[in-house]
Amino acid sequence: MTLKELIAEAHTIVPKISCESFMQNFNNYFVIDVREGTEIEETGAIPNAVNIPRGLIEMKLSPSNDSQGLSSDTPIVVYCGGGSRASLAGRTLIELGFKNVQNLEGGFRDWKEFSD
Repeated sequence: MTLKELIAEAHTIVPKISCESFMQNFNNYFVIDVREGTEIEETGAIPNAVNIPRGLIEMKLSPSNDSQGLSSDTPIVVYCGGGSRASLAGRTLIELGFKNVQNLEGGFRDWKEFSD
């Protein structure tokens, strides 16, 4: 399977949430920024988002052993710069047992435009 196919498959597994819907219920979500720290330093982040780079998701989160206090039913929104890495991270979270995971449509770029 190619990376493009893997990302396309992840997009079918992880539902998307629009920036508008996300902003209407912002406080109801545990928000995970899956970008690298250097990206966040350069562009900023969504307020109160927890930075867990995509490559560390499996090590940092699981519903049964979680330092963030999450349950398998916790509403989670993941985002990256545009949406592909967040879909892959969201798929991993679903595979780990989280049941309520959504990908912020358009990622940080669209959120920034929407919130300005």
